Amino acid sequence: MYFKDYSIDKFLYELKTDLPSPGGGSTAALVSALAGALNSMVYSFTVDKKSFENLNHENKEKMKSLKVKCEEFISKSISYMETDRETFTALMDTFKLPKESDVEKKYRTQMIKEKTIAAIESPLNLAKDSLKFYDNIDFAIEFGNKNLTSDAIVAAILLHSAIESAVVNVFVNYNSLYNKEGYENIPEECREIIKKSLVLRKKLYKTNGFFVRKVDKMSKKRIVHGDCFTFYTKYVINIRKEKLRK
Repeated sequence: MYFKDYSIDKFLYELKTDLPSPGGGSTAALVSALAGALNSMVYSFTVDKKSFENLNHENKEKMKSLKVKCEEFISKSISYMETDRETFTALMDTFKLPKESDVEKKYRTQMIKEKTIAAIESPLNLAKDSLKFYDNIDFAIEFGNKNLTSDAIVAAILLHSAIESAVVNVFVNYNSLYNKEGYENIPEECREIIKKSLVLRKKLYKTNGFFVRKVDKMSKKRIVHGDCFTFYTKYVINIRKEKLRK
């Protein structure tokens, strides 16, 4: 059964059990799809409505086009849910391959590498595609129904969460890659994606009065230290220590 055919209850049930999938990767893609759907809702409450008639022809056509892009983004995000499940299952299966002879060991090692790379590429592509979607949200905020500005902001929040979650999954699989030759640039690529996402999200916050200094401090700390794992181990622990002192 495909994820797109799941009910909310079924997805949450499988997510909370000991089933190998869905997991963090599929959930990241779902959150990305939710961001796309929420932004599309802004357009649904704008196109052919009173506020829509106040737009010039160019922006009217662009809004219609971006609404279609929302649908495409939602579909692609859902496809990433399936890809994550497929790549993770395939990777787990490689660890079950026989390793008695040298030939079997060599084949098993090669297959583990191939499937690990596939498990890296899926969330990495999700993060890249999600980063591009900020432009769509930005347009919705500027020209969409002003009563739904907060919904577009939530879409941006979800989008960054999806990006960050996807990057975490990239790092988990990347760290298990025994031979990183040809893939050495992935950590820096991920850091740049996170950094750009934070800048774009911050811009939307500040423009619309939702900017929170504490959130930015947390984000800045994360960039300085380089990756999500350092952020969680160093920054969150420090926050907890400060609370204990109080």
